[in-house]
Amino acid sequence: MDTDALQFLDDEVAGDSGKPLVWRLLVVDDEPDVHRATTFALAGIEILGRQLEFLHAYSAAEAANILSTQSDVAIVLLDVVMEREDAGLALVKTIRTELNLTDLRIILRTGQPGYAPEIETIHDYDINDYKTKSELTRTKLYATVTAALRAYEQIRKLDEMAFYDRLSCLPNRNKFIDLSEARLACAASCNEIIAILDIDDFSEINDALGHQQGDRLLQSVADRLKFELGPDAVLARIGSDTFGLMGPHDVVDPIRILALFRRPFVVQDDAMVVTATMGLTSLMSGSTSGRDALKDANIALKRAKKSRRGGFVMFSAEMGSDIRERVRLMQSLRSAVESERLFIVYQPQVDLMTNAVVGLEALIRWRNEDGTFVPPDRFIPLAEASGMIIAIGDWVLRMACHELVRLQGQGAKHIRMSVNVSQIQFRNPEFIDKLKSALSDTSIQPECLELEITESVAMEDADFMLETLHSVRELGISIAIDDFGTGYSSLSQLRQLPIDRLKIDRAFVSELSDDVMGGHIASMVIELGRNLQLKVIAEGIESEEQAERLKQLGCHEGQGYLYAKPMTSVLLKEWLRERGAIVGI
Repeated sequence: MDTDALQFLDDEVAGDSGKPLVWRLLVVDDEPDVHRATTFALAGIEILGRQLEFLHAYSAAEAANILSTQSDVAIVLLDVVMEREDAGLALVKTIRTELNLTDLRIILRTGQPGYAPEIETIHDYDINDYKTKSELTRTKLYATVTAALRAYEQIRKLDEMAFYDRLSCLPNRNKFIDLSEARLACAASCNEIIAILDIDDFSEINDALGHQQGDRLLQSVADRLKFELGPDAVLARIGSDTFGLMGPHDVVDPIRILALFRRPFVVQDDAMVVTATMGLTSLMSGSTSGRDALKDANIALKRAKKSRRGGFVMFSAEMGSDIRERVRLMQSLRSAVESERLFIVYQPQVDLMTNAVVGLEALIRWRNEDGTFVPPDRFIPLAEASGMIIAIGDWVLRMACHELVRLQGQGAKHIRMSVNVSQIQFRNPEFIDKLKSALSDTSIQPECLELEITESVAMEDADFMLETLHSVRELGISIAIDDFGTGYSSLSQLRQLPIDRLKIDRAFVSELSDDVMGGHIASMVIELGRNLQLKVIAEGIESEEQAERLKQLGCHEGQGYLYAKPMTSVLLKEWLRERGAIVGI
């Protein structure tokens, strides 16, 4: 890790193993007398609580070598003219751009005022002071060095605040990226690993034991990782309970690192056992940036959190392709919403005994500019994950209500409209208000509207669902459980829900002609509906054989390609007119 900066943090507490703290000054001049005069003038002086330690270079090349190998040089007292007239200014450029020593304070000195740097040069290379050698009496030299050290100290403290985590004394996320970028630029970093380690269920630890105990646990984890990984790894705290790691394969070994969590962490008087999950990416020198590698490791971590908590996942190119495709699709979805390429189709629902049209299900579709379609099972989860489903769902609800009101005006008095509602919509605090607004604005009769929720949504958070569903029913709207049979319902919980209809999933309808299954699940759902005095509708009916079997079992309604495919508003009206359900088009 960045040992210079960490040394600075440690200095604030105790110093380096008891050694006295010093300020390191590099004197760069081709005249030995200048070196002797400088050290004599400042000998024995303490500035800002520390003694001075002098390093000496007699050429720009020698100075560059010292600065590339020595740590914590605070000031360079630099002669402008040495082996060449511009040697001093060339060294300044090397210090700032090649060695990237931005904290270092540079004081230029010259015995030849005619070689003073231009104002632009002073600005561009952050030259902090410029004096002729005749100006620098002992008192003025002391004042100049003191001002430079004060500035250096302030810069280091600001650097600490901006790039280091005070709790663990580790680099933060931004510093970790900088350190990984620098390491990747070095040929020696070939075939290394960047990883993210996340402490499992850390928020629960905070909630149960308090933030102070959580902080102590983080410190204990950081200390163990620092000790075990050693100097060959870069370690940082990049989030509340996440650590970034970078180093050779044998050092950042996930099996070895996760094994460190088998031993309890001693936190004050408690022995705390926690687990961790890791996402890793293997990289080659120069093949990627530190920022991109961290993103890849984060993708792998999310995969691990879903499937291998307490384990690890190594990033693969396929994961990157998947996430890029999701991002591309998300951007396209936003564009589709803005350019109105989303539209609604309607699939009729019929009474199985009479074949009369009793309802319509509103279904959203997405057509690309080239005429191709994006399947709903691809874009609806993205809309839910992004929160766009709330606006999209509200739009579908209103469009469907308007459509039914228009159809009712043409004679379809007894048809209901079914609209799917996602979990995200249902949990939105404004859901009931939006529902009331849609009823009012479209003038639809509430008893003609039905909301469909999936079985998994219906079974979550029983108290909340019960309260919300009762609010929906109080408005006069009916409720159907979609895809019933695919979840794990509690019968006692199902009895309490104010629902009107169970919808048999198409997978169980397709089993009706299976010699092995024989439609057993469909039969059980229909029997359950009968016992609970609920209507039952089957979706995905494609053959007369399936329809007949469902009728025999006592299913009330159905929908599927046997009756009609989902249709646009124009085609729906024509279909309804042909069946005598409405008049006109």
